[in-house]
Amino acid sequence: MNTQPVPFRRIFLACINERPAGETSCGPRGGADVAAALKKGVNDLGLKAEVRVTKTHCLGLCAMGPNVIVYPEGTLLSGVTPADVPAILDTFVKAKEK
Repeated sequence: MNTQPVPFRRIFLACINERPAGETSCGPRGGADVAAALKKGVNDLGLKAEVRVTKTHCLGLCAMGPNVIVYPEGTLLSGVTPADVPAILDTFVKAKEK
């Protein structure tokens, strides 16, 4: 096993989990759209090599979703929509560049 520093300054974990019909989960509530908007925003900023957007399955907080966890801060964002992405990037990416 090799150990090395994480090569990204920021990681967004965006839940896209889908549970059986009738069970609350992030996927059917727009999780994939949130992940796509984050990825597009990061790419548009030219930060693909520095900021990673990873689609993930259940983060265990389904009733609050769609959910995104931001590292290294360890911040949970819940009830996220694609419309929230510009503010998320302003807070966690652009503000950290200054």
